[in-house]
Amino acid sequence: MSGTPVRWTIDGSCARIWLCRPEVLNALNEESYIGLARAFDAVEENDAVSVAVIDGGGCRAFSAGADLKFMRGLSGAKLRRFIELSWRIGERIARSSVLTIARLNGYTLGGGAELALACDLRVAAADTAIGFPEMTYGSVPGSGAAQRLQTLIGPARAIEMMVGGRRFSASEAHTIGLVNAVADSQADVDAWLSPFLSRPREAIAYMKAAMLLKNEPHAAAAFHGLISATRQADADYRARTQAFDREHG
Repeated sequence: MSGTPVRWTIDGSCARIWLCRPEVLNALNEESYIGLARAFDAVEENDAVSVAVIDGGGCRAFSAGADLKFMRGLSGAKLRRFIELSWRIGERIARSSVLTIARLNGYTLGGGAELALACDLRVAAADTAIGFPEMTYGSVPGSGAAQRLQTLIGPARAIEMMVGGRRFSASEAHTIGLVNAVADSQADVDAWLSPFLSRPREAIAYMKAAMLLKNEPHAAAAFHGLISATRQADADYRARTQAFDREHG
């Protein structure tokens, strides 16, 4: 486990990663992104972990976005490097071999919303307010929203969110497919998480790799042949299919 601004624990197949800057609503600075990189180093080095949950850590925000005070001290190459760092960490999370889930609550804005977009799935508390205010200030979302948001909700809706700058509620975000579920209590979140925690790490990694081949049908066919040969030779796979046969035979 690390100290602030990011800490993490690992319990069996689940890693829990907390953003820990409540005094600034978990605003993201350079140390935040370095902390996330270190957390994922630890997660991916542990073969038992199949799911990583990024959480606002009890703060009244998942993350209010980039730390504007920190960013006002940057210019030129230093500012560009910070934006590039935020992009690299988002891509690291998106391409992780484990299933990544953002547990959202409260303010989930700007860079915080973009961090959530880098995750595979999102579960939101009812008080979540998610939006991209950058264009209301005269800038453009720079840490992944321009690329990832349209994949989730379509180009027209993505433009509406980014240009309009309006904050969407958890229920609205769920309706348009931006979040996968709305859950407030820990019990409800745990119930929603439960099926994912039992899936094999290797199968999750293969699934995520296969999804990157959506525009490469010939490579996808060969890759799926290799995946099936590998997974179906696994003893756990054989035991589960045999149990299914006994139950339904």
